[in-house]
Amino acid sequence: MEWWLLACIALCLYLILILFLHYRTPETHIDWSTIELQDVHFPESFAWGVATASHQIEGRNTNNWSQFEDTKDLQRSGDACDHWNRWKTDFDLIENLGVNHYRFSLEWSRIESVEGVWDDSAIEQYSNMIDNLISRNIEPMVTLHHFSHPTWFEDKGGFANAENVDYWIRFSEKMYSELGDRVKWWCTINEPAVFTSMGYVLGEFPPGKRSFKLTRAVARNMMMAHARCYRALKSMPGGESAQIGLVKNINIFDPYRRWNLLHWFQAKLLDEMFNRCWIRGLETGKFRAPSSLLSSKIDGLKNSSDFIGVNYYTHLLTTPFMPTTVEIDPLIRPWETRTDFRYPMYAEGLHRSFHMVKSLNIPIYVTENGVADDDDDLRPEHIRRHLWLTSKAIEEGLDIRGFYHWSLMDNFEWAEGYTQRFGLYHVNYDTQERTLKESGKLYADYATGTVMPQVVILAGGLGTRLGELSKTIPKSLISVSGKPMLSHILEWAAGQGCRRAVILTGHLGEQFEGFKHEGMDLTFVQESEQMGTGGALLNAIDYLEDEFILLWGDDYHPVNYRRLYAAHKEHGQSLTMTVIQSDQLVNLRHENGNVVEYSKSEISDTFNGYEAGTSVVNKSVLVSFGKSKIWSWEETVYPQLSGKIHAHIDETPFWDMGTPERLERLEEFFDNRRS
Repeated sequence: MEWWLLACIALCLYLILILFLHYRTPETHIDWSTIELQDVHFPESFAWGVATASHQIEGRNTNNWSQFEDTKDLQRSGDACDHWNRWKTDFDLIENLGVNHYRFSLEWSRIESVEGVWDDSAIEQYSNMIDNLISRNIEPMVTLHHFSHPTWFEDKGGFANAENVDYWIRFSEKMYSELGDRVKWWCTINEPAVFTSMGYVLGEFPPGKRSFKLTRAVARNMMMAHARCYRALKSMPGGESAQIGLVKNINIFDPYRRWNLLHWFQAKLLDEMFNRCWIRGLETGKFRAPSSLLSSKIDGLKNSSDFIGVNYYTHLLTTPFMPTTVEIDPLIRPWETRTDFRYPMYAEGLHRSFHMVKSLNIPIYVTENGVADDDDDLRPEHIRRHLWLTSKAIEEGLDIRGFYHWSLMDNFEWAEGYTQRFGLYHVNYDTQERTLKESGKLYADYATGTVMPQVVILAGGLGTRLGELSKTIPKSLISVSGKPMLSHILEWAAGQGCRRAVILTGHLGEQFEGFKHEGMDLTFVQESEQMGTGGALLNAIDYLEDEFILLWGDDYHPVNYRRLYAAHKEHGQSLTMTVIQSDQLVNLRHENGNVVEYSKSEISDTFNGYEAGTSVVNKSVLVSFGKSKIWSWEETVYPQLSGKIHAHIDETPFWDMGTPERLERLEEFFDNRRS
């Protein structure tokens, strides 16, 4: 046969193979400019959550990772987010987002820092944390191994030695015996493929080795550990109702040049090693470890997950000469956007990941999805795209039941230290201050199904009880702990997810010139003359939305706005008032959930509550009761709506700066909170 004919046949076969591969594994790319990203639908039972890991947030852990940081001269985790000491206020952050699930890991090195010795105080704190989450109607999801473990376990060889699995099973059983009566959701091992490849192939994670032999051993032992853990916990009291699953990171591998068979070969090889062999192992019970030629049965592995956790971040474009170090930027398509981590934002890969695991025929949870974005300018779009694709996959019939955003807050990002920020809350590592990002507000909107209404602040009032301080300066502009009272109020409102505020400046509006607050769109409305609290509101009626949160410029009440707003929507009244019952002051009576009597001046023995300065108001109230002359909001509207004002009981401490003594207490509150 002529050489040219053989060449033609070979070329045809090559093209056929390339076309087969191309259509069998399409690399989908969506024209996002044509997509209505708000068109999403999630079931009522959908689990909205956020996720963290112990070593990344707790601080002052002593484990294989802190040991690795020292030996490799990496950035030290140190205090991290000091979550071990600040967990209660961090749980406030979770509640503020409106999510109903929280995934976190137990730090084995805290609980058993010395082999065989349990730290009861650490166990008790984790137990208290779980109780606190449940009291907030937040479902805990516990991860038993998230990359970190005790140094004594590492010194024994960690998961490289099969006999060491016994130690981790013992730990897992201990944790289930302590917490299983309250924790329904358990993740056995987080991202075993990442743990093995980064620790034993690339050497970027502990123990920092490069050995395919060790990689195979660790991979097999981790799958054995997962199977044994699943069976052990299921056999314990209450285990039959526990939901236990493996968390698998899905990395989509696509050939850089789709016409290049070598690129295809590399993509398929990496896909098999990083994704397919692990998923197939769960499905069949036989596991072929990365770089192994043969598979072998692992007892109890088949059907060893009640759900599959999918962690997804990106896709990687493959060539035979891909870098084996994270310092070199990965390849991207010309139209793709690089994240701060340098890999591309490729939301389409999440949809492909769902289809990769659907053969397991078990519920799917997105246990991690997020983006490294220091400026928070990419994360909002990242959230919109990935949630839109999740919604579409559910519409297609895939059994996706929850989404946990990574991460609750900025934290220690393993080998990258503090250079990458994944949080919905920004963390100032010098002061440990947390600040809700715009992306956090957006995610809360999805989780709660509501966009927070505008805030309206009566900020123009002068005062007499503060003496010279408030004779000519509105009380809202008086400095409290280093900044105007109004700044404190707006800071809390922004942290509660509010984006817009109308500031009613009274007749001294020029004193507010140049006032700004990051993260809030401010509108200032001035009165031509003093009009009273009601007149100030009516004067601004053209700037008010149909519903708004009404605040007083000299009060500080750090109440949960989302909870308040949800109560307002649930009860359907035109006015919802926050009422506290533990204050020494009283100015109202409430019964059967409604305010039935109010007086600003005359105190009755029947009074049993106090207006705490935060309300949700329907604009229709102003239309119904507004007057053209000077009038008081409280003394006009509250009596008129008696019995029709929903009383939202909330005992969060309330601060009124109306007297020098109260101002001093408020100063102390802010100073103590900052310290």
